[in-house]
Amino acid sequence: MTNQLRNVAALIAAIAILQLAGGLLGVRLPLSFTEAGHSRTELGLVAASYSAGFMLGAMIATTLLSRVGHIRVYAACAAVFAVATLALHFTSDLWSWGLARIAAGVAVALMFAAIESWMNFSIGSSVRGEVMSVYMVLTKASLALGPFFAFGYAPDAPEPWMIAGALGALSMIPICFTSAEQPDPPKAQPLALVEQFATAPAAVIGSFGAGLVNGGVLALAPLYASEHYGPYAAAEFYSAAFTGSLLLQWPAGRISDRLDRRLVIAGLTGLAAACAFALALGSGRLLELAALALFFFWGAGALSFYGIAVAHMADRAEPGRLAQSAAGLLFVWAGGSVLGPMVMGPLVDLFGIAGMFWFAGAAALAVCAAMFWRRGAREAADSKEEFSPQIGTSVSAGEIAYGEQSGGRST
Repeated sequence: MTNQLRNVAALIAAIAILQLAGGLLGVRLPLSFTEAGHSRTELGLVAASYSAGFMLGAMIATTLLSRVGHIRVYAACAAVFAVATLALHFTSDLWSWGLARIAAGVAVALMFAAIESWMNFSIGSSVRGEVMSVYMVLTKASLALGPFFAFGYAPDAPEPWMIAGALGALSMIPICFTSAEQPDPPKAQPLALVEQFATAPAAVIGSFGAGLVNGGVLALAPLYASEHYGPYAAAEFYSAAFTGSLLLQWPAGRISDRLDRRLVIAGLTGLAAACAFALALGSGRLLELAALALFFFWGAGALSFYGIAVAHMADRAEPGRLAQSAAGLLFVWAGGSVLGPMVMGPLVDLFGIAGMFWFAGAAALAVCAAMFWRRGAREAADSKEEFSPQIGTSVSAGEIAYGEQSGGRST
């Protein structure tokens, strides 16, 4: 494994640096945008803009990679990401922020696509799981650490934007100086979402639910922390959610190798729903440590079940169709990430910050119920692919972990 990991070390380092910027922006964006006088509804639209851009980037990734190559795509998109991030400091209106976040979403999707298709080319099937674990651990650790790069700055300070833009630009360095061979141009495959729903409905429902729940909460939760516990608490809460997911995703995935994955998804979404309802009921009255603990366990449940949904699809997908299935689930996840913030933003404006948690809890509970429904409608897969951790922003993670020609089982 050591030699294989050395081959992709530069690629993993680039994404880890980029995700430091992602974690920083996850806290800085909502605080700065609302400080400028915008409503939560408008913040939801800005958050949805990023996800819409991500969907567009995922759609055009294979075309661009085949035309200009992986290094050029990554370098160009890192520049776009840096410029789009810095532009947020020089404007304050909704449309400018929306356009900047669309551009950033497109760029990030293309950067992930370039890195992950390159990783899939560079690692052998015997060590895919181990390399994927290192990749996902460092990615989530970066997301948890990123908010603290802007710790202590006022919401309208320019330094966080400069730090995030610099991190995006710095992520080019490992890519531009790597000696690893670039992969062959990828081949585009249609998403075939209807066929994928027929193959594994629970995987599609789980992926959409992950985007619906997580997209809105992560966009608005820093406001909850800042409103009730002070601006410095925003970084702590955001980090706590990803730390909870980092600690639970792998054990939950290993359990899903032995039990019906739909039951594990139900358990994780049930945990997320319970914590969300507790945060809604105790909004403004919980001690900071209690609220932080609840948000930790919310992240452990809500941010962990997407990867198990991908694994469930891998169990049932036809041989040679996993790359197509992974891309389809990502698209479904991104669709939920567009809708979630657009719904939660107005709810917060109408009912206060607790409205976000009521919606998140109800959505997670609906996914939990859907898993029991699907389990009653169809038996578990006869045999399974070994679980490998995933996150929603991974454009090709399923292909890396399970192999493009993996022989999934259809039942």
